[in-house]
Amino acid sequence: MSDRPWNDEEDIIRQTPEPVSSSRYTPFQQEFLRYLGISVLIFIVGCVGGVLSSQADPAFGESLVKLFKEMITNDIMSDAPPLLALQLFLNNLESCVLLFLGGAILGVVTLLVLSFNGIVIGGILEVVRGKTDIVVMFASIVPHGIFELPAVLVSSTLGLMLGRAVMLELAGQGDASAQAYVLGRLFIRYVVPFIAIAACIEAFITPAVLGMVA
Repeated sequence: MSDRPWNDEEDIIRQTPEPVSSSRYTPFQQEFLRYLGISVLIFIVGCVGGVLSSQADPAFGESLVKLFKEMITNDIMSDAPPLLALQLFLNNLESCVLLFLGGAILGVVTLLVLSFNGIVIGGILEVVRGKTDIVVMFASIVPHGIFELPAVLVSSTLGLMLGRAVMLELAGQGDASAQAYVLGRLFIRYVVPFIAIAACIEAFITPAVLGMVA
């Protein structure tokens, strides 16, 4: 695997491997997949930690539910669907931007935020699982979650790649600003539409689905 820096979008979209490499993936694709795997692993570990913590101490799970309601849902869930979709979009955008730009601090903030998100989601799911029918729980999560979760994981992946780019520049081996520009374009192109779709589904479609299964 090549360790040379990628600095332009040609590295991203090129599908033909470099002659010197036996891999069918470009350097960017290899790096993206590597950090995507790390992001998925960290998120899963966080979720499992949240579930186990809630099982060991139900008060912990309840505190996560209360925190989530206070920070996210209390002030917006009663809004009309269009306003609700906007508020959900802005909340998720803020979280994803933090995951992405947090990578500039050598990836530390990205790792912490992703871990925390995993713990919160795992803890809340454990609490909800004990109080809600499994069909209702899935109906409330899956429709928008299939877009929101990939957005979170891609944001984290781009953040970790940004952290690596900063480390390479500090070592005199890359141009972090050029790579940040490429990563930022990918964030706008892929993450922003996904969280917009997720917000619209959660505001307009999820309530209807819940009405059919609750």
